Amino acid sequence: MKNISRDETKKKAPDGGWGWFVCLGSSLISLSLRSLDPSFGLLFQDLLEELNIESTGTSVIMSVLDAIVNFSGLFVGPLLKKYSYRKVAFFGSLLSCTGLMLTSRADSMPYLICTYSILGGFGTGIAIASAFVALNTFFDKKRGQAVGFSMAGTTLAMMLVPQLVHILLKSYGFRGTMMIISAWALHSVVGACLLRSLETKKKDTPISKKITEPKEKDALLQKTSTSMRKITNGTSHDNGDGRRKSETKMTDSKIVEIEDDENKKSTTTTTKTTFFDKIKKTFDLDLLKDTIYLNVVIGTSLYYVAESNFKLMTPFFLSSIGMTKAEVAFCLSITAFTDILARLTLPTIFDRLGLKKRSIFWICSIMVGFGRSVLAERTKGTTLIILFVIIGFLRGATLVNLNLSISECCSLKKLPSAFGIFMVCKGIFVVAMSPLIGFIRDYTQSYRICIHVMTSLIIMTFISWTIEFSYFGLRKRKLNFIEETQKNTIE
Repeated sequence: MKNISRDETKKKAPDGGWGWFVCLGSSLISLSLRSLDPSFGLLFQDLLEELNIESTGTSVIMSVLDAIVNFSGLFVGPLLKKYSYRKVAFFGSLLSCTGLMLTSRADSMPYLICTYSILGGFGTGIAIASAFVALNTFFDKKRGQAVGFSMAGTTLAMMLVPQLVHILLKSYGFRGTMMIISAWALHSVVGACLLRSLETKKKDTPISKKITEPKEKDALLQKTSTSMRKITNGTSHDNGDGRRKSETKMTDSKIVEIEDDENKKSTTTTTKTTFFDKIKKTFDLDLLKDTIYLNVVIGTSLYYVAESNFKLMTPFFLSSIGMTKAEVAFCLSITAFTDILARLTLPTIFDRLGLKKRSIFWICSIMVGFGRSVLAERTKGTTLIILFVIIGFLRGATLVNLNLSISECCSLKKLPSAFGIFMVCKGIFVVAMSPLIGFIRDYTQSYRICIHVMTSLIIMTFISWTIEFSYFGLRKRKLNFIEETQKNTIE
């Protein structure tokens, strides 16, 4: 009973207390390491022109960065099993900041890919993933609210950082600005220090091993003693001392053979299973057998592909329909403002209502998709601005519940590996499908068709989740009906 109570206390989230400092730390990490992404073109424009790197090379640098951030999820599960959230996030933050500092001395495209994309991307990926897992352990009922607060700061920084970069470039140039930005990114180290485990994990003492070893020996002795009894009982009625001695020698040799056979069997079974078991345990590959988890991972990955490509193409689409730079900036600012507003207000309302995170994501994502398709058919006017306000608000609701949909379909124990597998799957989908969307844009010469293709990806997620919800809903009703009929027959 004592062991059960300890396990229950470990799983119980306080929904406050030090959890709010963990929320602040998570916000500092994402704010420091991800707020620079929208300003890449502004910050690196002069350097890219100096190094004669064209738009293809620029897209390669950003694609490698996005892929490394996502594929770093492969190492998140094993690292968090061995080390604490604080250590992993601290290491990732230092790695990312080191990559930014080294980028200030960039003199070629391979150098940029190694420092900014690979080194910085890997550090950013493991730091943000460990912060998200730590945040989930401290919150249960207020989880959506905590994640919303931690993400709102990042969106606000994405609005302010371009202006800051513009001012710094005028005063210090590219290399000086990169050093200041890398110093700004060191705030993520402070955020990593605020992360803490809910309870310290107790390591297995060597005493337990000593206790288990004699039990195994006792089991072997019992097996050999039973086999010896069977053999001796079969020959106890014979006469002659010499015959009995020879029989006892035979029984002793048989016992030794039995022990050798059992040892050989145990060693062969362990050598066959240990290698695969270690891989399964370190990466929690049993999650791939869970159909619900796979459906969630594929659906959220499809939405992420649609979201990242729409965010990239929105300025070009608005320019193609005749908007000036000032009007484009105004539309983007409205979207960002309503996004922040949604992240600050909606999670608190949804948590109080007790709504499931997947259900919120499921409904809001399809509304975002249809809203964008309607937006693609509009050119100008107040309707366009109203659509941007509505889409920005719904986008905030979906992005808050994007990662929470993963944490809702698995236990806290398997969350690091589950989130890591999700990041890897997300990276695979981005690498595979983003060039396809770009090809459609180049082939059709239409941003409008591209937006409809992105909406079709969201519709695929909606349909697959609808099938799952309806199947398990009908199954639950059937089981409840069978239970009620059984109760009525017993009565």
